[in-house]
Amino acid sequence: MRSFGLAHVDPSRVIHAFPDLEPGTEGCPRACGHDEPDCALDGWVAEGHADRARLYSLRRLLATRERTEGD
Repeated sequence: MRSFGLAHVDPSRVIHAFPDLEPGTEGCPRACGHDEPDCALDGWVAEGHADRARLYSLRRLLATRERTEGD
C-alpha cells in the first residue's frame, strides 16, 4: 500500500497549511525553503509568535516531500 505523498505540491504552497506560521515568512529570503539557516521562521518562533512544534511539523512535511521527490 502506498502512502500519501506531497511530491505534486509546490513547496511554496505547503506553508499555507500552517496559517499560524505564515506571517513569520515575511522576513524570509526569496525562495526560502523554510529549512535554511537564514529562514525568518526560526527567529519568529523563538520570539513566541508560534509553537516550535508547528515549525517542526512544517519542516518534517517539507523533508518528506523532498525524500519522496527523489524516489
